[in-house]
Amino acid sequence: MKALIVGNANRKLDNISAAQLYPFFQERQKLQRQLGLQFNHIQAETFSDISQACKNTKADIIFIRPSWREDPNEAEKVLAEVRKNNPNQKLIFLDPFDQTASRYFNVLPYVDWFLKYQRLKDVSQYRQKFIGGVMFTDYLARELNYDLQGWHVGSEVPEGYEHRIATGWNFATAKRFRKALRGSLLSKFRPPTKKTIDIFCRLSFGSPGKLEWYGQYRLAAVKMLEALASEYSLAVDMSPEAARLVSKKQYAYEIKHSRIVFAPFGWGEVTWRDYEAACHNCLLIKPSIEHVDTNPNIFVAGETYVPTELNLSDVEEKFRYYLQHPEEATRIAANAKSAYNAYFEQGEFIKTIQQVISDSN
Repeated sequence: MKALIVGNANRKLDNISAAQLYPFFQERQKLQRQLGLQFNHIQAETFSDISQACKNTKADIIFIRPSWREDPNEAEKVLAEVRKNNPNQKLIFLDPFDQTASRYFNVLPYVDWFLKYQRLKDVSQYRQKFIGGVMFTDYLARELNYDLQGWHVGSEVPEGYEHRIATGWNFATAKRFRKALRGSLLSKFRPPTKKTIDIFCRLSFGSPGKLEWYGQYRLAAVKMLEALASEYSLAVDMSPEAARLVSKKQYAYEIKHSRIVFAPFGWGEVTWRDYEAACHNCLLIKPSIEHVDTNPNIFVAGETYVPTELNLSDVEEKFRYYLQHPEEATRIAANAKSAYNAYFEQGEFIKTIQQVISDSN
């Protein structure tokens, strides 16, 4: 069985796209040995390049991962063309959007699977219309009176096709995460890292000089930690200006030596820090993500992470509790690392590929 993978695998062009394609290369031998699947990769970002790459292919399965910057109308045009030219092949679309929504749902009639790296658990909710396109922005606008200033990421799901939206795998399958996790697992043979920082929350607030809704939400989140500053050691960006002064080296040192990582939502619910926390034995506290399905799944409330209310009203309370109950914090952090490692140990990526290339949809 032969597959064609069309998309950007160059980390310098788009690190999330490269992260999504990395497991194919990492697991190439297992894909061939366990599934009899061989693949070729063609570097492409635009739908024009994707169209060209798919012409005259002999592959049985085509995986397509475009750039998020492309026009949705062009997406539909090209996917309709690819389907017409390949009526019997499996077409699997790897959606590029950080959100649970997408601007490319119009391609659903032409693909067998539409894989999201974070997806609404209840796919029937894709039939609803949300302000801003996603459940979280709808909540911010309706409940907290945020002005989204026209921001919208979403598109209509053609009726009857929501069942094709499935959960794939996210950026935490990338090489740098696997390396960090492996190093952390081996650290049990070394003296434990001394945790000298109580709370870590280094993050971006968006473009300089323009505080959009997600920057506003993150700013509101870190302000909830101010009351703890006199009692605990904080490595927290309290302003967009402060965030730009933190080097990668400082970031890496601080998170490694932190007890708790706070990870407010960004453009999407899942963030890099969620998995960095697991790698470095930190308790993860973040707004509730119970409506989202993603892989690797390290989001079981009270077992692998600690959820807060979306309105952040209980943030201070949650931090105080777990700083005063370090045994519980350690237990939950250990569970998160175990769940993360289990994704790789149990071959979940291979299982996902097996499902999407085998199942009729």
